[in-house]
Amino acid sequence: VADDESPVSDEPAGQYAGLRDVQGPAGMLSARLVLGVNMSSGAVGEPIAIAPDLHYGVTDRLQLGLVHTGPMGWQARPGVGLCLTGKDNGCPKVYDNVGFDVMFGLAAGSAPLSAHASLFIDSFDPTTTHLALGIAGKLHFSDTVGLLYDPKIAIALDSRETNKDAIYVPLELQFQLQPATLLKVLTGISGTTSAFGDTYQVPLGIGVVQNLTSHLDLGARFSFDNLLGVQPDGVGRGDVRSFALLLNIRS
Repeated sequence: VADDESPVSDEPAGQYAGLRDVQGPAGMLSARLVLGVNMSSGAVGEPIAIAPDLHYGVTDRLQLGLVHTGPMGWQARPGVGLCLTGKDNGCPKVYDNVGFDVMFGLAAGSAPLSAHASLFIDSFDPTTTHLALGIAGKLHFSDTVGLLYDPKIAIALDSRETNKDAIYVPLELQFQLQPATLLKVLTGISGTTSAFGDTYQVPLGIGVVQNLTSHLDLGARFSFDNLLGVQPDGVGRGDVRSFALLLNIRS
């Protein structure tokens, strides 16, 4: 989700991130770097990975992107993008996924809405791909409270015996605590469409994004990656956890 990319106010130092749109204006190039660290029981630091997302506003309505965080955005579990810790520490491969992202603005104002499509190459060898189709939007309840949503259905394009269609619904409830400080409650739901009741996962986390300048944000989040979803045998509700650092650069 490109929620941390496009300011819609003229406040100094890039403040009031909660008022930003879901995509950037024409000519804006933005980079989001996510350093993800597994904090799960018995596997702390296995893996650690850096996932870069790049977006460019071709026009005020059309935005293109090259992404690695996948359909859950900032809530992606560590391991996507450039995996740093090696085969013995949660990284089967150094680099094994990429996505191509398109957003087209449908509405602006207090409830911006964009059509959102992504082609995700989940693995290079063997190749597994999904085409994700949905919408991305934001509800501004006030100048300090908003809800960002990005639901999508991901259609498997190959190996459909094992590569399943899935639903992803990342959600962010945002609170503007100070002009430069944004607090986020992170949640959502995901699962395969063919066995949703047996596979759905519901994360719950908290994040903070601090605007440093009009071109730079820093953030951090901690999440229980499946606190409220279906639990595999032998896995406790709080056992699967992750931490991430966020760097947003806009030009």
